[in-house]
Amino acid sequence: MDNAPLVAGAVTAEKRALRQMLRKRREAVLDREGRSGAIARALLTWEPCKEASRLLIYVGVGTEVDTALLRAEKPCAMPVVVGDELEFRLPPLVPGYRGIPEPTGEAIVPGAGDLLVVPVLGFDSEMNRLGQGKAYYDKYIARLRREHPEVLVVGLAFLLQQVDRLTTEPHDERMDAIATEAGVWEY
Repeated sequence: MDNAPLVAGAVTAEKRALRQMLRKRREAVLDREGRSGAIARALLTWEPCKEASRLLIYVGVGTEVDTALLRAEKPCAMPVVVGDELEFRLPPLVPGYRGIPEPTGEAIVPGAGDLLVVPVLGFDSEMNRLGQGKAYYDKYIARLRREHPEVLVVGLAFLLQQVDRLTTEPHDERMDAIATEAGVWEY
């Protein structure tokens, strides 16, 4: 008898519960603007970010780390969901699904000089990342690593989003680094 569906179901339930707990933690962050600024300053002083000519970066909404300072400091392309895949486009931004700002400019091809900056709901010391659960970034990162392995992936998170260990699945992609208000940690 194949137990794979049972194991996958248990992992899904574990991740669902962890997402709820981490959303509550993130909602409790005080001084989000100041902490987001500290995270941005830490990333901007990290050598790979200083060397990057462009950030492929999300637009922070709700309780996510605010990316406005980073987007003001470096040329950027932002993600939009097309079908069930992410693609990065140049500004301008317009309100999209659920009011989330989406870029309407030209689609870009990532490559040397780019740094992918991803949202994080939870992370561990092994640079495993827990996202919102749709695997958009996991699929994008997997494709990026096949086609453009020189592009690094860094997550942005508040320190309180760190957990001891994340249970991973075969499709989960690790980050190369994480930026928090305590600095940038590399894998």
